[in-house]
Amino acid sequence: METAVTQQTGIGKVCKQSPLLCCVFFREIIYLHTVSSTHTMSRALNLSNFPPAAEAIGFSDRDHYPEILFTREMLHPPGHSRRTDSTRDVMVPVTESLPKRILSIFMELGLLEALGEATHSESRVVARTATFLQVIGRKLKQCWQSYPCELSMDLVAKHSQTRNWAKSMVRCMGWHPLCFKLAVATIDDTVRIYTRNPGVTPILRSCLQKAITCLAWRPFTGGELAIGCQTGVLIWSVDPMSQIARPLSQAIHLQHGRHQPVTAVSWSHNGELLATASINDTHLLMWNVDQQRCVPMLRVKLPCALVSFAPLGHSMIASTIGRDFYLCTVPPERVSRVRWNTASGSLQSFAWSRDEKHLLFVTTDDTKLFYMKYMSMKADTTFELAFPAVDLDQKLTASGLPIGGKPQSIAWCPRDRFLAVTFKTTSAIAVFFTNLSGLQLNFDPYCLIFGVGVEYPACVCFQENYQQEHDSDAQSVLTIGWSSGRIEYYPL
Repeated sequence: METAVTQQTGIGKVCKQSPLLCCVFFREIIYLHTVSSTHTMSRALNLSNFPPAAEAIGFSDRDHYPEILFTREMLHPPGHSRRTDSTRDVMVPVTESLPKRILSIFMELGLLEALGEATHSESRVVARTATFLQVIGRKLKQCWQSYPCELSMDLVAKHSQTRNWAKSMVRCMGWHPLCFKLAVATIDDTVRIYTRNPGVTPILRSCLQKAITCLAWRPFTGGELAIGCQTGVLIWSVDPMSQIARPLSQAIHLQHGRHQPVTAVSWSHNGELLATASINDTHLLMWNVDQQRCVPMLRVKLPCALVSFAPLGHSMIASTIGRDFYLCTVPPERVSRVRWNTASGSLQSFAWSRDEKHLLFVTTDDTKLFYMKYMSMKADTTFELAFPAVDLDQKLTASGLPIGGKPQSIAWCPRDRFLAVTFKTTSAIAVFFTNLSGLQLNFDPYCLIFGVGVEYPACVCFQENYQQEHDSDAQSVLTIGWSSGRIEYYPL
């Protein structure tokens, strides 16, 4: 398919800041519905005539991919996560006074919720005063916060890469970049590490590890794993030669002010720095994990939801819970920050090419896959306008099964050959074959992947260190966490 970059209709605005910051701010508005973009979409690839499910290439027995299946009983053992009926019958109701209830709610949920409880007071003066203060507090909160006043975990679920994050048995997963090691986080706040040895499965669990949102392996280490959760970031160290099913040391807990819950973690290419984002903080933090110190690298108007270093480590992308997202260069190069705006919605998911010259992304409100090409120069950084490359509107297959719709997440294999797209309301995974030829990127439909029965893909990722076997034609392996709790490995 022939791809073309739309004409730059956006207006660039340059705003010079203090020389101490050494930053140059740019602003580019993405006009996704201009005449030129519409003309491009008329030629863009869509899900019509998409091939049906392709047959998976079989693995040999020596590949030793672990068989993983989580069940509700496994993740919620009786007597641990839920109270039984007999336990509930033993509980004796206790009547607390209003001041004690207000104090308890204030300590757990905050001032506004405590005022809400005070409005139920039998005293008319207390109730009216609490109601008045609650109204004033909500108005002040709306003026102070320009972003949606939603509960933190509701925002986590809204901006998560995992479909139905709040109820999904598989919260997130990731392959080690250098060795055969898969980390899988589950709904019971546990991370399990799977290797080629099925008899040893280290389990990472801590009282501080609540509501896991993301994880990332540290490059050039055998077993350091960063886990983002409701309380901050936990750094685990698992000895790769250990023969016991638990880590050898306790996790290092990283937290900073209101920077929680952490919704994204990303290591620099050499593993020296860790970038974190939180939907409750407008600062993007850069951690020196060895020294357990952090520096606010970037402050934006809205809280950040996602952050990711580019593969070569020269650039970084950060998305907010609003329409803004930022493309940044990182030290030791000249630091710059470029702000972009989507036409509607916020960035839902994105993926880098390995040469950092191509960026794919999808948004929360569009059913299109967008493509942006940019190059870093010595004197400046040039950015080209993003344009829709693939139309993901919902279609019906020849057998009547729905595919497509609003995308949930995208994953690009390390070789830049296969792109997997999952959706928010349909159950099929659309896989595209991508071909990079110089600065041009072409898309071709490859296959559709369906689950068993009514299961849908909760999260997906590619194996980063996959090496082609002599008896296998596979070039990459897509790992799928299905809603049923089953982990599947799909060679492409």
